[in-house]
Amino acid sequence: MSAFVEADYTVEETLKGVEAMLSDNSGIPPQNMKSINMRPGDKCVKICFEEPENTVIDNQLICTVKGVTIVRKQGSMPESITDGVVVLQNEEIGKYKDTPFVDSGLTNDVDYYYRFFSYSDHGVYNLNAENAKVVTPKEYILYGFRINKNDSNPATRVTYLEMAEGMTPAHMNYSTGKFDYGSWNPEEIFFLQNNYPAMVKSNGQEDYKLNPDDYTKKLDGSPSDVSNTSYDGNAMSRMDTVWLYQYEDTGYEYCYICNIQLNENYHADAHQRADGSIMDYRWYPCFDGSLINSKLRSIKGQATMNSQTGANEIAYAKANGSLWYTTSHSERNLINMLLILMGKSDNTQAVFGNGHYTGGSSASNLLRTGTISDKGRFYGTNGTGTAVKVFHIENWWGNIWKREAGCMYVGGKIKVKMTAPYNTTGDGYTDTGVTMGGTNGGYISATKMTRYGRLPVTMSGSDSTYTCDGGWYNASQVDYALVGGDCYYGFLVGASALSLAYLVSSTSWIVGAALSCEQPLAA
Repeated sequence: MSAFVEADYTVEETLKGVEAMLSDNSGIPPQNMKSINMRPGDKCVKICFEEPENTVIDNQLICTVKGVTIVRKQGSMPESITDGVVVLQNEEIGKYKDTPFVDSGLTNDVDYYYRFFSYSDHGVYNLNAENAKVVTPKEYILYGFRINKNDSNPATRVTYLEMAEGMTPAHMNYSTGKFDYGSWNPEEIFFLQNNYPAMVKSNGQEDYKLNPDDYTKKLDGSPSDVSNTSYDGNAMSRMDTVWLYQYEDTGYEYCYICNIQLNENYHADAHQRADGSIMDYRWYPCFDGSLINSKLRSIKGQATMNSQTGANEIAYAKANGSLWYTTSHSERNLINMLLILMGKSDNTQAVFGNGHYTGGSSASNLLRTGTISDKGRFYGTNGTGTAVKVFHIENWWGNIWKREAGCMYVGGKIKVKMTAPYNTTGDGYTDTGVTMGGTNGGYISATKMTRYGRLPVTMSGSDSTYTCDGGWYNASQVDYALVGGDCYYGFLVGASALSLAYLVSSTSWIVGAALSCEQPLAA
C-alpha cells in the first residue's frame, strides 16, 4: 500500500506515479472522500458518502477510483483496512450519496470509530486520517421535513423525512369545529405529551394544571385563577425540550426535530439558559399580554396591552420575577417549525385557522384575552374575528403584533441572538448576513433556513403561495422584531409574519407583547 499523496502533484511526482502504475498495487491513491455524512440511529449508524473524483492532471487520467472500504472499530480509530470490522466495501460509485447505508446491530451510547479507505483500480488505498468519523448510536425520536424552494404551492412544497415519513398531517376540521391530529397523537408524540396549560407562580413553579378544554377550571373541576388579576402568577403553556437541526442547500430547506441532541448540529435554543444549561421545559403564554399594576400578565378576560415602548414591555415582563421576559426569536422559531411539521404545509393559517386577521382599526377592536380558553390545545376557524390557538397559546398570529426579543435589523442585515441575555441595540448579536428585499409589506416568497432559524429573504409572493405571510423591513434604522401580525393587515398575518420596520421605542395600538418564563433551577 502506498502512503497518501495530496491532489496537487508536482510533475516529478506525476511521472513517478505513472511509472509505478505499470505494476499492480502501486501508483497514486485516490484523493480524499468528497463527502462523509454520518448520523446516529437507534442501535445503528446511517452513512451517506461520496467517493472522490478520478484524478486528472494536465488532461491526463492519473488515478481511477474503483471503490471504498469502510472499517469500524471500538476504542480508537482504525489504522488500516485490517484493523477493525469491514462494514462495507462498495464499488457502485455514487450509490450512497443520498441513500444511506445502515450499519446496524450496534449498542447505543457506545462510541464507534469509522474510517473510509477509498482505493484505485490498481488497489492503491488512500490512508489519510482525515477520512474518519466517530459516531455514537442513540435511542431517539427524530422527525423531519424539507421544503422545496422551487415549489410555490405551500401544501406540496413540504415533504416528510425520517420518522415523519408516511404520517398523516394534522389540520383543523372547519366543518366540525374540531382539531384533527392525523398521525400526531398527543399521547404518543414527545413534544405534545407534556404540553398543557397551568397556573404558574411568579417564582416559575407550577401551581396546578388547568382543564385543557376549559381553563376556568382546574383538572378536578374546581374553579381556577385563570381570570384572577390578584393571583401571584400567570396562565402559561408548558413546552418540553426540543432539539432542532436547521440548514439548507441550493434546492431545499431542511429541519430535523429530535427529543435528544443527536450531534453538535442540534440545538435547543428555546430551552437554553444564559449560563448554557438546558431546561427540561419552559413556559409559553396562554394569552396575549395585558397590563395589570405595571406588570405584563397572561390572565383571561383582560384588555390586550398596546401602545407601549419596547423598553416598557420588557420592564413590565421582568416585574413578574427574575425568570420572566417577553417571548423570543428562538421560542417562536421552535413553534413555527413544529407547526410546519404537524401540518405539512407552509400555509399555517389554512391548516390551523385564520386567526383575528382583519376588521381592526383601533385598540377597541383588539380581542380580550382568553376568548377561546374553552377550545382545547388547537383551535381556529376559516372565518373572521376569531382568535387562533396552537399548543395552548392564543393568538400565535393575528390580533396584535408581539414584540420579540433576539431578532433585529441592523445596517440592513438580520441580526439574532438565540439565547438570553438580550438587549435592544443588537450589540453582540450574530449577523446572519440575510438582507430582506422585494416589496416592503409584501408576502414572503423566499426564506433561508439557518442555524439561527428560518428567516425571510424576499417579499414577492401572495396569500396562497410560498409562506403566505408578510414581511416588512426598514434598513435606514435599527429595528426590533414584531411577529405574527395583527387584525388590520389581512392575510399578511401568520406564523412567519415578521416586521423589521419598527424602532424598539415605537408605540402603536397594533403592537404589544407576551410573556415567557424559564423553568426554575433545581434547589
